[in-house]
Amino acid sequence: MWQRQEQELGEELFLAGEKVLPGVYRQIGGGREVRLDREDFLPASLDGRVACYMRVKHTWGQISQQSRPRM
Repeated sequence: MWQRQEQELGEELFLAGEKVLPGVYRQIGGGREVRLDREDFLPASLDGRVACYMRVKHTWGQISQQSRPRM
């Protein structure tokens, strides 16, 4: 499969159909979020456009857990 990585504001872009590492990926230009528990392929958008994704480094749940005071 054709793979492409571009730099945009320091972030890697991934195309639908690319095999990627586990993690959370957000589709650019939309709110779709894909969570992969193992290495797998990113899904197509199925709307006639090429789906591009960025890897999400931290989800809101992870951020809120880090900001809670420890007891």
